[in-house]
Order: sequence, then structure tokens, then C-alpha cells
Amino acid sequence: MKIRIAAFSLLTLVSSASAGELKGNCELRILGTSTLHDFAGTVRCQPFPLSLVGGSDGRMVIPEVEISVLVEEMDTRNKTRDKQMREMFQNEKFQRIQAVLSNLDPDKIRQEMRKDPNGKGTLEFILKIRDVERRIQAVIGNLREISGRVSFDAEFPVSLKEYNLTPPTVFFGIVRVGDKVTVNAAFQLEDVPPK
Repeated sequence: MKIRIAAFSLLTLVSSASAGELKGNCELRILGTSTLHDFAGTVRCQPFPLSLVGGSDGRMVIPEVEISVLVEEMDTRNKTRDKQMREMFQNEKFQRIQAVLSNLDPDKIRQEMRKDPNGKGTLEFILKIRDVERRIQAVIGNLREISGRVSFDAEFPVSLKEYNLTPPTVFFGIVRVGDKVTVNAAFQLEDVPPK
């Protein structure tokens, strides 16, 4: 899942107005429903780099961030369900789920979060599953900054139907996974010391 999403938190990672390089990690928790019971899955994203650069107006921006997760590494603690999930994603052909964020203004995002009574903000990104891309809006919050490190959380819904995915079923279709899943993502960004 290439999620060019985490770049936004750069905004706090770099306290000075200078360009910088960061490295990011994230862990996703996927929450789904079915006619029998709810379930959860987890997957770690592939480590990703971030760059903060000066824009034409003098503001610092993050031009682009790509984050991806490997479908093979998604784990719901149920081997049968995991197998069906990988088949749904056509894992042999599409190994990654990808997300991309572009032209992020960290200061603007930070100001939005400070103005919100609950410390929340929003981010839009492109989420690609198999060969379908959709614009997604995530709610971000819980921003924390400690000596060269930034962490924050993001949450967004995904409709399987919008990606032309057929939810898995078991017991001859009696138990069916719901169309909507919720993704909770915990991001960590860390300053990369200059060489």
C-alpha cells in the first residue's frame, strides 16, 4: 500500500525552516465486519523516505511521499480469511497497496490541527488497490514531537466495492465480510542526520 500520506507530519519534525531528509515507518490496523463477527488485521508499511524542500513562495513543502504495504504481509490471525483476502486483492498480480500524497504544506496542516478543538486535521491522498485509484480523505490527530521524531495517527474508510473487490465469504456465502473497512494508521517520522 503506497501511502504517500505520512509526509504531512514532517511539518513538525523539522523545527527549523531548513530543508531536511526524514525516514518514515507506519503500522496499519484494518477493522472489518462480517455477518458472524468483526475482525481486525495488521500490516507494517515499507520504510519510506521524506524530503522537506523550499517552495517557490519560500514556505517549506513536502513534494511527494509514497507509502506501500505488501498484501502478503497482511495478517488477520485467520489463515483461511488471509488466503481469501489475498485472492481478493489478486496478490499474484498486485503485490502492493499504494498511497501517495503530494505538495504537502506542514505549517498549514499544523495550523489546522491547532485550530480544531480536538486537535484534528485532514489529509487527502490517492489510494491505489490493484489497478483502481481513488481519492481518500483521512482524519489525522494525536500529533507528538520529541527531539527529531514525530508521530501521528490517521484514520480513513475504504469501500471494497469502490475498488471492484468482492468481499470474501465462507460457509457457502452464509458468512460475508462487510463492504466498509476502517484503516487506523500510526506513523513515525525520524530526522535523518546530514552526511
